[in-house]
Amino acid sequence: MKKTDGFTLIEAIITLVVVAMVIAVGIPGLSSIMANNQAAAHSNSLITAFSFARSESVKQGVNVSICARDASAQDGFTCGEGDNDWADGWFVFLDPDGNAAAGYTPPADERRRSWPAQPGNYTVTAPVAVGFNSSGSIQGDADAVFSLIYEYCTGEQNRTITITTTGHTSVKKEPCTDEQ
Repeated sequence: MKKTDGFTLIEAIITLVVVAMVIAVGIPGLSSIMANNQAAAHSNSLITAFSFARSESVKQGVNVSICARDASAQDGFTCGEGDNDWADGWFVFLDPDGNAAAGYTPPADERRRSWPAQPGNYTVTAPVAVGFNSSGSIQGDADAVFSLIYEYCTGEQNRTITITTTGHTSVKKEPCTDEQ
């Protein structure tokens, strides 16, 4: 009997069928993992900004605010109208007089850091701005709640970020709704 190297046609077809089955099973799970990772990245980016604003307020000893960016403003440092404007990005600035409100543009020397819009189809429902006082607590007597709602949501991709009056931040995964 003569020994030959290589694959027979049947072996090649069986290998292709097995690979196709693995891909068919793996792709839906991979897209769900990618969607959840994107949601985690968005919420982590916001939490990073909140932590930065809080630490700046304690370090500088003055009020510091974080504000939704108005995408239509030329400078990128004008507070938006709130609600879904957070999907356009956000920025942190010194706010000694507590001026953070829709349409406010802080002076250049008070601007600290800016975050661009995050990719994806989502909306953020939240207050226009959140301010931290020199002790690291948020200004006001109620928690600040941010809801990240994804257009093509699967499983528990939506997120709710809560900043308590003491300045503590937490994230909670939320289930998708039927309307999504």
